[in-house]
Amino acid sequence: MNTLLLAFCSATLFGLIGCQSAHSPTPAPTVQRHGLPSELLTEGTVRERQSSQDAELVLFYSGEHQGSLETCGCPKRPRGSISRLQSYLNAHNQTHPDSEALLVNGGWWLSDALGQDGALRADAPVMNRHLVEAFEQVGMEAANLSYLDLPALEEQTIPDFAVSANVKSEKPISTHLFLERGEKTIAITGITKQDQSFSPSPSFRIEDPVEAAVPVLEEMSSKADILILLAFDAAEEAQILAQRVPDLDIIVDTRQNRQHGPPLKIGDTLWVKSHYQTMRLGELRLNTSSRGVDLVVDRKIDLDSAIEDESDMLRQMEEAREEINAVQAKLFGLVE
Repeated sequence: MNTLLLAFCSATLFGLIGCQSAHSPTPAPTVQRHGLPSELLTEGTVRERQSSQDAELVLFYSGEHQGSLETCGCPKRPRGSISRLQSYLNAHNQTHPDSEALLVNGGWWLSDALGQDGALRADAPVMNRHLVEAFEQVGMEAANLSYLDLPALEEQTIPDFAVSANVKSEKPISTHLFLERGEKTIAITGITKQDQSFSPSPSFRIEDPVEAAVPVLEEMSSKADILILLAFDAAEEAQILAQRVPDLDIIVDTRQNRQHGPPLKIGDTLWVKSHYQTMRLGELRLNTSSRGVDLVVDRKIDLDSAIEDESDMLRQMEEAREEINAVQAKLFGLVE
């Protein structure tokens, strides 16, 4: 990491470390920024980008698909897409058949695009329906509800994989999810910043992330071996939670992160960042112990054109694209 990026991390990511919060009198824990292993994979085939290091547990983490199954659309080097993600996961399972794996999303996975009338745009529900179907197909275990996901869920069923400790509604929302992997029980919850998207979502209210999440995490701790927090645009609140709940093992920080940075440790809690629009897939390789988890390596894998599309998911993407294009053609006046 170059000097400028280190300065950026020190100045902006946890300038809050020394701050005393009204939520907790507990002194801020030590932040370990260096010496934690990380890798950035930008070249090679999908098999050449697989790790050579074994791990008992692998956490694949993503974020901010915004209703799109496609690449980022960047003109020079488009990255991302559900079909490439599926291709990488398939290759990993073949390379490491003995590893237990799970896939999570840090938030803003649905489109909140607005029309001229200020309501959700007509193509957004179509995009979101296909995105949910693709998530189910790829095996999404948990997706955090961000404030930007809520407008889309006003008239859409909340998927079973959606999770939030601080988004409340009369609609059923899981505050946490339990997963069994081998002999370990893994518990996952999520928080989002108390903010508003441009589109109102009256069916939902967002409670204070810390006060809502502490009892959820404490309940998780009493029943699970490994605790994971998905945090959308809530870095300060996530750090406070790491102080308040020492058993918290992993924080996935999602907030339009575009730069590669190594993992951090906040006390005993491991902190990683998802990449914007999942142009890079996060791969956190871990071993388990009586303490929870031990880091093997944190990896970021470019989902570029060298990662071949998985055929079934590509077919699903093409079907979605055809339907979305038809709606957008009417929406933008491209057809009579």
